[in-house]
Amino acid sequence: MRFLAPLAVVLALAGQSRVAAQPSFDCGSAKLSVERAICRSPTLGALDREIAVAYERALATLPEAMAATLRRTQRAFLAARDEAHGRPGEDLELRLADRIAFLGSIETRGRSSIEGSWHDGRGGVEANARPDGAIDVVIGTSEPVQASWLCDVVGVGRPGDAPGSWRLDADPAIDEGWTIELSIRDGQLMVTSKPPAEGAAAPFCGAGGTVDGVYLPVRPQTDWIP
Repeated sequence: MRFLAPLAVVLALAGQSRVAAQPSFDCGSAKLSVERAICRSPTLGALDREIAVAYERALATLPEAMAATLRRTQRAFLAARDEAHGRPGEDLELRLADRIAFLGSIETRGRSSIEGSWHDGRGGVEANARPDGAIDVVIGTSEPVQASWLCDVVGVGRPGDAPGSWRLDADPAIDEGWTIELSIRDGQLMVTSKPPAEGAAAPFCGAGGTVDGVYLPVRPQTDWIP
């Protein structure tokens, strides 16, 4: 799963003046090829600056635990941006616009229930309550550089052994003895998968993939795609 930034965001930023389109860093000291590419393009420069503004705005409003998670996702985003630049099929403008959409969607207060949308910058979780008290859950993550692995899980969440936890009963076709647990900690969603045996490959992921992690609460997106 990932966000696709509304085209209006990109067009609005692209239309800003060259002064306003300067990136968030000093182009005179740019060393990485991706930094030089951003400095050469007013559109990319505007997107880079918008990311910096949205990131600092989110940090200023989030509780510390959620802010720490956001800092981790930002470091991961920058590392993936740098590594992906110049690879076949890489669209830097779309990558930056996706990040703006993610940063702008973060809810500033945590949640006490797993219901709703969650995202960690490389994928997300959708959880919707059912009339019987269970929760329909969809999880999708991907390797952030070139999507060399993808993970997709669809299942039904039911109360787990620990208070406030949920255990995901996944599609039998991909279950193969794996368990996936979801819980809320510090207003964030914790996802932990457990294999049936040490070294077992996750049937719902490509090689090296994982759905494990800490996910921030985000507002639903009309262009959210599984």
